[in-house]
Amino acid sequence: MTDPDSTAYPLRIRWPLLVVVIVVLSLQPALADEVIMHNGDRLTGEVIRQDEGRLRLKTAYAGTLNIDWEQVSAVRLDEAREALFDDETVLAVTAVSRHDGRLTLQQDSPTKPMTVDEARVKAIEPEPWELGKGHKLSGRVNFALKNEHGNTDKNEIDLDFELDYRRRWHRFQSWGQLEYDTRSGSKTTDKWSLDNNYRRLFDGPWYGSAWLFFKHDRFQDLRLRFLTGPALGYTFDESPTRNLRAEAGVFHFRDDFYELDDESYWGPGWYLDYDQLVWQERLQPYHKQYGVLASGKNIWRSWTGVRMPLSGGFVGSLEYEIEYDSDPSFETDTTDTTLRFKLGYQL
Repeated sequence: MTDPDSTAYPLRIRWPLLVVVIVVLSLQPALADEVIMHNGDRLTGEVIRQDEGRLRLKTAYAGTLNIDWEQVSAVRLDEAREALFDDETVLAVTAVSRHDGRLTLQQDSPTKPMTVDEARVKAIEPEPWELGKGHKLSGRVNFALKNEHGNTDKNEIDLDFELDYRRRWHRFQSWGQLEYDTRSGSKTTDKWSLDNNYRRLFDGPWYGSAWLFFKHDRFQDLRLRFLTGPALGYTFDESPTRNLRAEAGVFHFRDDFYELDDESYWGPGWYLDYDQLVWQERLQPYHKQYGVLASGKNIWRSWTGVRMPLSGGFVGSLEYEIEYDSDPSFETDTTDTTLRFKLGYQL
């Protein structure tokens, strides 16, 4: 006769064993990168990137931290990461320590650690496009409700875009605006602009640049403004949270009018571009401007605003644009100002 408890006995053994295994596994610390500071503090999380004097660490308790690299003593990685050198070579490392301007890099193999000058390591966890393995495309498209005062007083719905393409040492940016005016139930295009900028990056903050800007404004009799020229630029800061760069050069622009005589100008010019995430990365103030000081005519245009990231890639913006022309056509005002409330989508 079979013992009724003979089949239940193994279950009585397995369940306590299963509970013990689950408890033990739950007590094991999750693998994470560790950052050791000079003052002895230890931070855990995921190292996103190290470059340009800062280390970005994604944490579960404080979001993404931007840590001053000078305050870091060592970094221990839970798995090998790529380190990009100034000669474009790449090394897989599992730990990095800093001392007197030197870095000691531990590889994922039992080889002897490598010690190099700190300036030789351009980035830890570089982007694929920095390694020549691909490209990066980012940008945004916005719709705007605009209330304009100046040469014209009207309400409009506008469309603007901005694209940024990167590949290794090359970067191309394009941004444009297209404005519609509704009058008597019909829509017409009053003006549009298309601005393009190419940058050839060097090994450092300096870069070469070229401008190619277009503008059309039917109500100012402007068939087409063509502006081009080379520039030398300097990147003061470039990171996911803050960007600041400036350029200066000599530019040529030509105004082709419908009725007036065409005009051409030469002169020095500048370009400035800034944005920064603040308030726990919930707001992004920005400012962009360019201008040319030519003999007989000065032009200047700027955009100042703040973006607020929304859900699902959408972003809301409040923007104030100023456009200045020292010698406008038809004796109109020299300055146009525009206030825009925009809703857009960010790539």
